[in-house]
Amino acid sequence: ISRMISGVLLPAISDRFKLSNLLIFSQLTQLVLLLGLLLLFLQELNTTILILIFILLAFISFFNGFFSPIKSSIVKTIVKENLRVKANSLIASVDQTFLFAGWTFGGLLLALLGKQIILFITFCLVLLSIVCLLFVKVNKTSNIKSQEGLLSRLTTGWKYLFQHKGLRIIIIMDLMEAWVGTIWIGAVTLTFVEEALGKGEVWWGYINGGYYLGTILGGLMVYRLSKLMQGHLTVFMLTGSAIFGLLTFAYGFVTNPYLALFLVLLMGPAYQIRDLAQETMFQNSTDEKTLTKILAAKSALVQFIFIFSIVGIGTLTDLIGVRLVYILSGGLLIFSSIFGFIHLQLQRKGISLETDKTKAL
Repeated sequence: ISRMISGVLLPAISDRFKLSNLLIFSQLTQLVLLLGLLLLFLQELNTTILILIFILLAFISFFNGFFSPIKSSIVKTIVKENLRVKANSLIASVDQTFLFAGWTFGGLLLALLGKQIILFITFCLVLLSIVCLLFVKVNKTSNIKSQEGLLSRLTTGWKYLFQHKGLRIIIIMDLMEAWVGTIWIGAVTLTFVEEALGKGEVWWGYINGGYYLGTILGGLMVYRLSKLMQGHLTVFMLTGSAIFGLLTFAYGFVTNPYLALFLVLLMGPAYQIRDLAQETMFQNSTDEKTLTKILAAKSALVQFIFIFSIVGIGTLTDLIGVRLVYILSGGLLIFSSIFGFIHLQLQRKGISLETDKTKAL
């Protein structure tokens, strides 16, 4: 919910401040909140402390929601168009490497070191990220601040998102994918591992780790294919989306845990190809100020659907069983890719997103 609210409110301030400064402010605020969280964990746990912990976590999530839209806009500003796919893939590989390390070693480190030391390590990593951000030099674009009113700033991204023919199709695909995205949250994947694969929590960890390892490999693959992808973003996005849907559909029928792990490993590259091509298409759609608002609106909308999906997928799992949930989800993902192919490829609505139309503006 905090991430959704963050996406709604970010456009109100995104064109009032330099994007790099706004990103540093977001990280600094999270740093202070993490320090508060660390101090709370040093206290004896009671109802009041627990409520304060949840409040701090909500605020951390809120400010963390600034990161992705602003990061993507900064990449557009500082990276040349012909290197943008490569830059996005490199950043994604680093992101997924840390996620893989977190899934693989996070629980073990928490058990060995305790929550206070883990929070302190997190505090140090955020501090390091702030230091790194200080070295990011963003090209100066304009000194003129937007004279738009508050309501206009809040709605600009939403209007652009649904008025642009290509982006409208992509966001519809995203919403379908967000609805079934909760099949990969902990409770549902654990249920599948236990009921469909007949394994325990160890294999649940393998499945999660395998996916993130696949995304790392996918990021590296996109890095190598970046020149080929440039100018063919729609084809790569739709191909990645279709393969991800087919693999998810097949995953629903699997009973062998090793085959399941192999399929999940393949899903990572497919999703990264789709995701990185899509991110570059968004970056090509408009200038960096409007891009931040568009991506913030997209994030808010996806988070909104995701919230309802958690309840919907959980209920559906109880009613029809976890295996059928994965099969139906795979079917919806395949339908999403077909829908995208018809509109973006056959009807050529994705052509305007293949290259940066704003570079000459």
